[in-house]
Amino acid sequence: MRTVLFVMLSILTTGMQVNAGQDKAEQQPTTLLALSEAGQTRLIDIQVSVDHLPYDKYWTKTFDALFNFADCNSDGVLSEAELRLVPSARAVRLSLGSAFTPPVASLQSLKEIVADETQKCSREQLKQYYLSHGAGRLQIGSGKLTNTAAITAALIQTLDTDKDGILSQVELQNAETALRRLDTNDDELIGVGELVPNATYPGTWAARALRPATEVDLSSTNENRLVLKQLLTRPADPSMEKSLWQINIADQLADQPLKVATNAQCKSWSVPGPQKELFHELREEIANAAAEPPEESTGNSSRNRRSSRAWLTPLADRDSDGKLSQQEIDRWLELQKQLIHGQLLISVYYGGGLFELLDTNHDAGLSIRELRSAWQILDSASCTSENHADLTRVPNVVLFVVSQGYPQSLARTSTPEVEWFRLMDRNRDGDVSRREFTGSPAAFDRLDQDHDGLISPDEAGKAN
Repeated sequence: MRTVLFVMLSILTTGMQVNAGQDKAEQQPTTLLALSEAGQTRLIDIQVSVDHLPYDKYWTKTFDALFNFADCNSDGVLSEAELRLVPSARAVRLSLGSAFTPPVASLQSLKEIVADETQKCSREQLKQYYLSHGAGRLQIGSGKLTNTAAITAALIQTLDTDKDGILSQVELQNAETALRRLDTNDDELIGVGELVPNATYPGTWAARALRPATEVDLSSTNENRLVLKQLLTRPADPSMEKSLWQINIADQLADQPLKVATNAQCKSWSVPGPQKELFHELREEIANAAAEPPEESTGNSSRNRRSSRAWLTPLADRDSDGKLSQQEIDRWLELQKQLIHGQLLISVYYGGGLFELLDTNHDAGLSIRELRSAWQILDSASCTSENHADLTRVPNVVLFVVSQGYPQSLARTSTPEVEWFRLMDRNRDGDVSRREFTGSPAAFDRLDQDHDGLISPDEAGKAN
């Protein structure tokens, strides 16, 4: 898995950083995006902070930590010998998917960083090396939702019970009943794979890098062309519509939703990435590994490589004695923790349709509540006409998903405060159904205050 992620993420080397101001009115963007449609351009100002520091300042602090780690004699410059402890820019970028800087593309000489190889590397030169090679930048990738047409066709075929080619209000209000028979795994969700056998979601990774000044066509059809572009400078046009997307990393990743008005429906949210889990696995792997590989190790067996931490020695052996002390290991791990804490990926998925409109939490399954709300969702999106759905009005749904590390799921989940609710919500759809509830029927009826057969987080909270 790590090797696959290294390959995919190495192409995501985009981003632009400028200094962030002290207050909201003066803040400068981490990245500027332009969303153009029908001759109108809307500016998206993405502002990122990490531990209350602007994104660029956090990475300056991280580059300083990398420099200090490699500067073993503390003379303020890096020699050719100390350079072996400096991870390459590619390794720093790959840490987005691996939770550590892997031993790849190692720096071979000072010539890769400084123009005059007789010089030693300064702190500022190391920083500029990383930035010029895309490390420490906000990474943005795009990808098309490939199964949209097939999923839409499957939904229409199942919901259109009278087979007249029109989805009526009554048919949509009966969506729960109509689709229930497709729930083959009996989890009270109608998943993508149950609508279209063997289909996966999102079906592709957002691995096409968004590079400065390069356009990405987010259109789902030839009509209503929607183009996304990353800007190097803020446009001078004061009349341009502006939208702010604030993203904050502290103990957890959080964001204030992006609000941008287009013919497409743009949705944004943050999801937990796999970074913390991967880093925990790395720490355990290193702690349990032998200092040297077994003598009987032969070939390229991954099991033999994993049984030893010999690969770590050239990366963390600061005193050059050929062995790793616990202090060296701990310091290297702390550096990796700082590196991955500031890694951020924005995945832009486009070409969504009916399914993405109904799947409001984007967990790749239609829940009971989402099915019951199908008509209301379409009506609020102006996709209805009198007593039937007008599917020609279903917008191109564009998803902006931010994560620390490559997202394993796009699910937009909230963590309820109530512990029993979190444990009982086995399918993670945000409700506890009667089947999921482990208490008595009388207790369920007491908690289900609106008597809709589902206990919502609000109802659970009121009961505490």
